Amino acid sequence: MSEKLYAGIIIDQAHPALDKIYHYIIPKNLMGEIRLGMRVLVPFGTGNKTIEGYVMSLDKETQVPYSRLKVIKKLMDTFPLILPGLIPLIWWMKKEYHCFTIEAIRCFLPPGLRSNIGSKVEKIVFLNVEKDINKKIAAVEARSRYMAEILRILDQEDGIPLAELADMAGGAPLSSFKNLEKRGWILLSEQKVYRNPWEQPISLVESNIELTSEQKMAIHTIGQGISRSQGNFLLHGVTGSGKTEVYMHLVGKTLRKQKRAIILVPEISLTPQTVEHFKRRFGEEVAILHSRLSLGERFDEWRRIYNSEANIVVGARSAIFAPIKNLGLVIIDEAHEDSYKSESSPRYNTIDLAVQRCKEQKAVLVLGSATPSLNDFYLSEQRQYTRISMNYRIDKKPLPKVEVVDMRLEIKKGNRSIFSKRLYDGLREVLFNRDQAIILLNRRGYAQFVSCRSCGYVVKCNNCDISLTYHSKNRILKCHYCGNTKPYPRVCPECESLYIKNFGIGTQRVEQEINKLIPSARIVRMDMDTTSTKGSHQKILAAFRRKEYDILLGTQMVAKGLDFPDVTLVGVIAADTSLNLPDYRSSEKTFQLITQVAGRAGRGQKEGRVIVQTYQPEHYAIQYASGHDYKGFYDEEIQIREQFMYPPFCHIIRILITGENERAIIDTAIGIEKWLRHNSNIDAIIKAGLIELGTYPAPLERIKNKYRWHVLIRIRNEGIFRERYHEAVDQCLKEFQNISHTIMVDFYPNSLL
Repeated sequence: MSEKLYAGIIIDQAHPALDKIYHYIIPKNLMGEIRLGMRVLVPFGTGNKTIEGYVMSLDKETQVPYSRLKVIKKLMDTFPLILPGLIPLIWWMKKEYHCFTIEAIRCFLPPGLRSNIGSKVEKIVFLNVEKDINKKIAAVEARSRYMAEILRILDQEDGIPLAELADMAGGAPLSSFKNLEKRGWILLSEQKVYRNPWEQPISLVESNIELTSEQKMAIHTIGQGISRSQGNFLLHGVTGSGKTEVYMHLVGKTLRKQKRAIILVPEISLTPQTVEHFKRRFGEEVAILHSRLSLGERFDEWRRIYNSEANIVVGARSAIFAPIKNLGLVIIDEAHEDSYKSESSPRYNTIDLAVQRCKEQKAVLVLGSATPSLNDFYLSEQRQYTRISMNYRIDKKPLPKVEVVDMRLEIKKGNRSIFSKRLYDGLREVLFNRDQAIILLNRRGYAQFVSCRSCGYVVKCNNCDISLTYHSKNRILKCHYCGNTKPYPRVCPECESLYIKNFGIGTQRVEQEINKLIPSARIVRMDMDTTSTKGSHQKILAAFRRKEYDILLGTQMVAKGLDFPDVTLVGVIAADTSLNLPDYRSSEKTFQLITQVAGRAGRGQKEGRVIVQTYQPEHYAIQYASGHDYKGFYDEEIQIREQFMYPPFCHIIRILITGENERAIIDTAIGIEKWLRHNSNIDAIIKAGLIELGTYPAPLERIKNKYRWHVLIRIRNEGIFRERYHEAVDQCLKEFQNISHTIMVDFYPNSLL
C-alpha cells in the first residue's frame, strides 16, 4: 500500500446531512490491515465524538486538504463485516430505493451486531488423570457420589460440556466440579460453541426419484445457465409438478462447480419444510436465516456462511443479503408473494435485488411459481426472463377438480351456515375415509366486525379508522393494526340497543362451527394468533403430517408450498374477500390465492377435490382459477391493465403523509402535488411521462391515531421517465423536509392501503 492512502467511510448515523463519504487518514499501524467493508472507530464532528463507521473506499487522493483530515482510531474487527464484492450492491440499493447508505449497509451486517451479540462460550470438562483412575474414584466415593460419577463418565468419554456432564451425573452441582478441579483431576476449558437452530436429527437421503421429462428439461436448460454463470429464469410449474426436486438438482450442479446457492421462501411457515428437504439431501452444508431464530442463532448461522462452512442458505426475504462468497445460484420460490417486498426502509424488492446481485456476481436466478406475478410473466413474454413451463404433476396425477359454490343460492335454500352443503358433506367424507382437509379463510379472529342492527353503529378502533375484530377466546375486540383492545359491548354505545352483535367470519368462528357440526373432527388452527411463538409453525405442520389432526384451518399461510399426501379436500371460505380490496391487483391476488390453496389437494395417491365458496362465482378470476387456467387469466387481466394503464404498463410512485393534525397533512399533500406540477423544473420528459398525479385520502384513513393521505404518481414505465421522476420526487422532499409530520415515499409500492 502507498504511504498516503485514505479510507472513505460511511458513519453509522441515518441522517440526510450525514449521508456521504468522509475521508480519514489511515495510520501506519493499520496500513497493512485495513480492507474494504471493515468496521472502524473514528473521531467525528466538532467535538470529535468517537463513532462507528464502515470503510467503503480506499483512495489515493481526496479533495479535502490533508490538514483537515482526521485519523482512524481503531479497527473494530479483524475481518470485513461486509464482503468487498457486495459494496457495489449497497451503492445500487441507495440509488434504486432512495435510502440512506447506512440503511443499505445494515442489511448486510451480522444479525445482533448492534445488540453486541457474540459467539457463545461453553465450558468443556476434560479428565486430567493419567493412571489409577479407579483409586481416585474410590477416594471420593464416600465423600461425594457426584464426584465419583463425573470421573467414571469422563473415563469413558472425555471432553463433555459441563452442563451436559452435570445432567449425565444425576444433577451434579458446580461444587463437585470445582473440588475435582482443585485436586487437579479435571480441567475446565472454555470453547466457542455453535447455536444450532435445527435441532431435529437428519439422516442424509440420496435422491432416487425418477424425474419427469419436464423436470429433466428444466434442469438441463437452467443447468446450461449455471455452466455459463449467467441467466434469469422463470420456472412456471403447476402445483405438484416437482419444482422442489428441480431446485435440489440445480443446487447440486452449482456445488459441483465449486459455487454456492441461496434459496428463498416467502413465509416462515414454509422454511421448516424447505430446510428439511435440503438438509436431507445436503446435510450440514445448509444454513438457515429467518427472523424467528434467536439473534444468537442467526449470528452463528451468519458466521458459518461467512466462513464458507455452509454452502447453501435457506431463508426468508433477508437471506438475499447472506455473506456468501462465490455465489452461483439464487432460487426464489413462490416468487409471486408480496412478502418479498420490504415495507420499511430500505423498501427493497427482493426479486429486483436478486437480479442485480446475480448480475454483479455472475450467478443464475430462478423464480419459481405456479402463479407468477403478472409483471414477471410479462417480462418473460418480453424475453427478459427465460420461461420454462412444467404443465403436469408428478406421475401425470390430475390437478384437483374445483367446484365453485354460489353462496347466494345456499341462502335461498335456507342454508345460513358458514358451510355450503357440498363443503359440509365433503368434510364428513374426509373423516369417514381417514383422510385430511385444509380450510382457508383469508382473515383471522372470530368475526370481521361488531355492529348494531338498530342504528348501524360499528365498533371502531379509537386510534385507527377501521373496525375492530372480535376474538371469542377472551371476548375482546382487537385492532389488528395497532393492537388496541376493547371489551365486547353488551349494549350499543350509540343507541343503547341490545341488538348489537358480531358479523362476518374469522378463523376462530370457523373452528367453532366445525366443532359444532362435526364434533369428532380434530382441528388445528394456523394463523397469526396461533403462530406467534418460536417454532410454532413447525410444531403445527409436523403434528398435521403425523395425522394428529384431521383438518388444518388457517389464513394465507396454509395456501402455499405445503405438501401433505393425505389431503384430499381443500375448502375456500369467502373466496371473493380479496376481490373487494381497493387495489388494482385484487383480481390477480384472488386468482393466485385460490390456485395456490387448490394445489394442496390430491398430492398423494388419492385424487383431490376443491370447494370454493363465493358470492361472485361469475368473476373471471374465480372462473379461471377453477379451471387451473393461468394463461387464460393472464391474457384477460393484461388487457385490462393495458387499457387502464396499470403496471406493468406504468410505474407508480406513492408519497404517504401521516400525522395527528388532519388539516396539516392535507395541506402538505396538496403542497407536494402542486410542487410536482408547477415547480419541478418542468421539462419535456416530465410532461411526456405523466399519466396521472393526484392527492387522495389513503384507503385506511387513520392508523394509530394518525391520519393518512397520499400523493399518487403514475408515469410511463420507460427508464428515462422513472429516472426523471425519481429525481423530481427527491428534490420535492427536500422542500418539505422540515415539516412536523411524517412523509414516506415508496418508489415501488406493493400496496396502496
